[in-house]
Amino acid sequence: MSGYENSGFQRLEQDLQSGRLSHAVVLESRNEKQLAETVRKVSEWAVCHADDKPCHICQACIKAQSGNHPDIYTARLFGKTEVVNVEEVRTICADAYIIPNEARLKVYILPHADKMQIQAQNALLKMIEEPPQSVLFIFCCESAKKLLDTILSRVTVYSLDYTYDNDESSQQSYETALKIARHLTDTKGYSLLCALRTLSDRMTAKSVTENLTEIVGNAVRYRITGRAENDVEKLLGDTIEFSVLSEMSETLHIALDRLNSNINMNLFGTWLCSELRRKK
Repeated sequence: MSGYENSGFQRLEQDLQSGRLSHAVVLESRNEKQLAETVRKVSEWAVCHADDKPCHICQACIKAQSGNHPDIYTARLFGKTEVVNVEEVRTICADAYIIPNEARLKVYILPHADKMQIQAQNALLKMIEEPPQSVLFIFCCESAKKLLDTILSRVTVYSLDYTYDNDESSQQSYETALKIARHLTDTKGYSLLCALRTLSDRMTAKSVTENLTEIVGNAVRYRITGRAENDVEKLLGDTIEFSVLSEMSETLHIALDRLNSNINMNLFGTWLCSELRRKK
């Protein structure tokens, strides 16, 4: 892999064109302008009356562009930190059961979702688990990793930022993570231990673990949606129970935290293998 990549944006475009967008999506970007433009486009898509959505010219799209569409609601922000609080979440959840005024979907935009308190995120969880048919939740954030795993397992994440890779190390890291992910299905665990013990370099270990976290998270979502990015995620979803995958995802988040601290790299692979095996 080389050059600029933006697979998240490409996946979003494909899902919009095919009409397969999930009822809850996370739009992740450090570029505020890009994030705002993408939120506006997705909102237009949700309320547009044309066959080729969004058309940008129908009355629904024009209302969305001007911020005046009755079925598009941007959550209010509170406090110095400007976050969506639990009271606002409860208001949104109650309103979500009311049918749309004009569009086929009611859109709820949640700015700074990665700053939401745990109580607010938990208040949204039941709604995301069992949503009405006519709603679309858009979580806007800089880092999806700061959202609760229980939220992430029930949404589709689109990372909108471009990344640059000039030595193909990113692709190599991803392929290593895929190999390790396959070993998660090993009943004895020896192959998993051998694979994880190769992660002796902190930078490499962090990159591989980040990819492995994403793969396992996608496998969790596959159990819910039936959609996987590749055969490995499908394999994990088909062979490992949902609760076990969720626990593995939490363990990998802990592993990333430890890699950012002072964990002994000579023991990292053994520790992570033991923790992942303990979840089975």
